[in-house]
Amino acid sequence: MPLSQLERSKYYRGLLVLAGRDRVIDRRERELMLQIGGLLDFDRRFCEAAVDDLLRNSHIKTKPAVFSDLSTAECFLLDAIRLATVDREFHPNELAWLRSVAEANGLSIEWFDDAVRRAEEKEKPGQSTIAIQKLL
Repeated sequence: MPLSQLERSKYYRGLLVLAGRDRVIDRRERELMLQIGGLLDFDRRFCEAAVDDLLRNSHIKTKPAVFSDLSTAECFLLDAIRLATVDREFHPNELAWLRSVAEANGLSIEWFDDAVRRAEEKEKPGQSTIAIQKLL
């Protein structure tokens, strides 16, 4: 079943919230955000503006993203972990927010910790695929 526009919006908004948690938008984070935005069928100019204005935008709600099904939540967390580690620094604010997303979506901390461990073991973060592609 294809993702609804609402689910796509929650997915992208959640990644935006995560990208802003450490108050720095690395060029690799920006590029990954644009790539995922394209996969979610968002206009590139919209994505560029959203990422470029992220740190100045006080209207983005920072509560954990909650998805309608577990598979979307799992894909989100896998992509979010990749986004958080693409700059090779997993900031404590990013980690704490992602744990809250896992809890809000009914995923165990063990599942989350295992996903983080697997991401950290990859020698080149850019090699993995974008998880949301499985649902599109």
